[in-house]
Amino acid sequence: MHTDDFSRAPAGSPLACLTLLVARGAEDRVIDWLLARADANIEFSVHPVAARGPLVRLAQNEERVFGYAQRVELKLITERKRLDDLLVELESLLAGTDGGYWILPVERFGSFATAAATKNEKVER
Repeated sequence: MHTDDFSRAPAGSPLACLTLLVARGAEDRVIDWLLARADANIEFSVHPVAARGPLVRLAQNEERVFGYAQRVELKLITERKRLDDLLVELESLLAGTDGGYWILPVERFGSFATAAATKNEKVER
């Protein structure tokens, strides 16, 4: 996936953001799984978060006191048409793990590095 291909995605974008919310420790399995799929063109980021809601069980006493759980949020940007297959694999990989997911459309996707390179090329000319 090249940013040039999707810099201005039309309505009904071919890209989606799959957000995973998992218990700490489970993120290593997901990251290893993603890195093993280097050819899959999946952009991803990993963020520690304080989570509360229907996807989160407050299991530890400390979590009950604070009212939220320490979780990890992984955001994956990929082609929408691949989501069903990825979710089947993730459901197997994360079976029994506290957490869940949601999917949002990606309206626009780009790179600041690409913009800087283009700007520098114009200045040099």
